[in-house]
Amino acid sequence: FVVQGQPDEDVDQDSDDSQSQQDWEEVDPDELSYEELIALGEVVGTQSRGLAIDTIAALPSVSYKAQEQDEGTEQCVICRLEFEDGETLTALSCKHAYHPECINNWLQINKVCPVCSTEVPTSESTSS
Repeated sequence: FVVQGQPDEDVDQDSDDSQSQQDWEEVDPDELSYEELIALGEVVGTQSRGLAIDTIAALPSVSYKAQEQDEGTEQCVICRLEFEDGETLTALSCKHAYHPECINNWLQINKVCPVCSTEVPTSESTSS
């Protein structure tokens, strides 16, 4: 099997890489040494699953208004602190709101709402 335009040794290297990845998929990370964990990180990769900072910065802000009929005040599900009347919050498209610093940190790691798992739209997904 030869890929057009590539020497034979490159093709062999690709099959070695896929075998190496399969070997790592069967490993229990709890039983690995530090060096093996570093090697696993290189195989798995370090690509962020979160949102870009400019996408996070473009999320709308809302002012929290306490409702008198509510028995308990609402709270940020990330830090568990209660919202204060007039406090500026960041709202997601699913209408869930959070303290800006809490949701900004969350969205740098995850691109979904922490409450309902709705994916936060990015500029690429809204422009098409």
